[in-house]
Amino acid sequence: MRYTTDEAFKEITKRGAEIKRKRDQKIKGVLSAASVLCVISLIMAISFFSGSRVSGEETVYGSFVLSAETGGYVLVAVLGFAMGVVVTCIVRHFKTKAK
Repeated sequence: MRYTTDEAFKEITKRGAEIKRKRDQKIKGVLSAASVLCVISLIMAISFFSGSRVSGEETVYGSFVLSAETGGYVLVAVLGFAMGVVVTCIVRHFKTKAK
């Protein structure tokens, strides 16, 4: 046997730490790419669903602030919140799995 028990244990823990570091880097890369795609899709959704026209006329509800394009902003906000929840759940899953 070429290693003593202590040396073998140190080698095993060193290799385990290296494997864990590589796995964490892969996960970090995937989550980074996913967050970039989420930001790009939200920017595209904001530009698609929101109009540049600002209406100064009053509606039947008495508010001139809420225009017809407000629904797009609400939809984008809901989608952004949903994406945030999904990313948070994924991060928490990997964080608890790593422990």
